[in-house]
Amino acid sequence: MTSASSILQRILRASGFSQRELARRSKTSHASLVAYSKERQDPGLATLQRLADAANCDLVIEVRPRLTPSEVRTLEYHRLIAKKLEGNPEHVLKVARRNLDSLRRNDRAGHTMPYLDAWESLLDSSTEELTRVLLSTDSVARDLRQASPFSGVLSDEERLDALMRTDGIRIANKMGRPFELVRTELLAKISDSGRNLRDEDLIGL
Repeated sequence: MTSASSILQRILRASGFSQRELARRSKTSHASLVAYSKERQDPGLATLQRLADAANCDLVIEVRPRLTPSEVRTLEYHRLIAKKLEGNPEHVLKVARRNLDSLRRNDRAGHTMPYLDAWESLLDSSTEELTRVLLSTDSVARDLRQASPFSGVLSDEERLDALMRTDGIRIANKMGRPFELVRTELLAKISDSGRNLRDEDLIGL
């Protein structure tokens, strides 16, 4: 959950004001603003709205459904992809564009075309904007990640590590075996296959 101090920092950055100037414009004491930023006091919604108004910003409150286990796992994969994008953008973008071409050819009914078009625009945009979508938990990013063009950027071993970090206990309970034994069995499955496996192939989800 986003903290009040985090929201305050965003308001400050967007305004371009100093803390003292924002306090003056919002008719809030500077001492209170410092206390809010250090989480010693809770500003409350009405005060945050007043601060946002003084900074000429809209304060938007959104209620989002919590991520499902599958979405948590997918988000973790894309966090790792974002790190690889930062380190070697040319390789990651090349893989993604190749996958996009393949996904377009295989989607004869056109069900995923809007998502693929959105990904293509993102691949042509800045690395910063692409990274924002890779890491975002908003509904648009969550939907886009279900048609991700980044298959093959992570190795099976990297995906398995992420899978076990985010969903390992549930998977072990479902299989009725100890966590470490399940991980060992899945590693062996990867080694035997010699190819990129889907999550469904790995754990039968």
